[in-house]
Amino acid sequence: MPTFAADNLREFSINIFEGVGVPHTEAEIVSDHLIDASLSGLDSHGVLRIPQYVNAIRVERKILPGAKLEIVRDTPSGLLINGNFGFGQVVAHEAMELAIRKARETAICAASVYNCFHTGRLGSYTEMAANQGLIGMMMVNAGGCGQWVAPFGGIAKRIGTNPISIGVPTGKGDPVVVDIATSTAPEGKIRALHNKGAKVPEGLIIDHEGQPATNTADFYGPPAGALLPLGGALGYKGTGLGLIVDIMAGGISGIGCCRPDAPQEPDSDGVFMIAIDIQQFTPLEEFYPRVTQLIEHVKSSPPAPGFSEVLVPGEPESRQKKHRTVHGISVDETTWSQIQEIADGLDLASPNPL
Repeated sequence: MPTFAADNLREFSINIFEGVGVPHTEAEIVSDHLIDASLSGLDSHGVLRIPQYVNAIRVERKILPGAKLEIVRDTPSGLLINGNFGFGQVVAHEAMELAIRKARETAICAASVYNCFHTGRLGSYTEMAANQGLIGMMMVNAGGCGQWVAPFGGIAKRIGTNPISIGVPTGKGDPVVVDIATSTAPEGKIRALHNKGAKVPEGLIIDHEGQPATNTADFYGPPAGALLPLGGALGYKGTGLGLIVDIMAGGISGIGCCRPDAPQEPDSDGVFMIAIDIQQFTPLEEFYPRVTQLIEHVKSSPPAPGFSEVLVPGEPESRQKKHRTVHGISVDETTWSQIQEIADGLDLASPNPL
């Protein structure tokens, strides 16, 4: 499994996207997003996606490079945005910037987005808000497609992985960032394990008969199995969250929710995001100590057996990023082979592994 310096992999990614007709600025935004996800240890949303995006541009025509975001409805505290089938990372990045700008004027801004491709790691956008002293919230569905999850009490796929993220500034150091699928895992995590030929941890997937499974072949089929909702034995909680995200992201935007006639492979994400300007509710010099005290109080808990310390959301990713910045990003052989094939077709030189 080759390992690469992040800067070299970023430049390589930019060159690939530019080679398939993506404007330079967009190629940078998307590549920065993918590299940041890989650095954070979220390989399911990192460079693994390069072949998928290239295919969506060249073959499926699901991404239109250079598409301009269109504001369909603009109110004092709300936005409805048509992404016109641009890159999800480009559209969502601009949408969050617009929401932050409005929130500074009105305290809160909600933005609903449709017609944009896979938005990637939600934590990247909520961190944008948190790094500017605001709280960011984001929910995404796949427009009713990508139904990978069986509802609690069922065995057939009916719900998307429907992630949700919330980012909160701390005033010093890294923000608190919750970034979770409402299923036991994002589909991309199972894809990454499949590419590596690795087993799936117990409790994440079932086969087509509803039996617990650890082989990725039992998930992808045929016949296909399903992801379980977040919560395991308490999966009704994940099912409930998944339904709400589907409604908030797909119902409000108009892109649609999960339904019988939806294709498995999505054309567009539905997005719902909120930016909250904290200082219009409480002074930041009072808010930050409250958050810091909470974090310190939680981390002061004696660790349970098998744990060396208590971590808060966002801390594992921050540590992983520091580690991989020094030691590089490893890419599984299947993904690297797919990326290399694209690069060879574009006559691009590959970076040297570390």
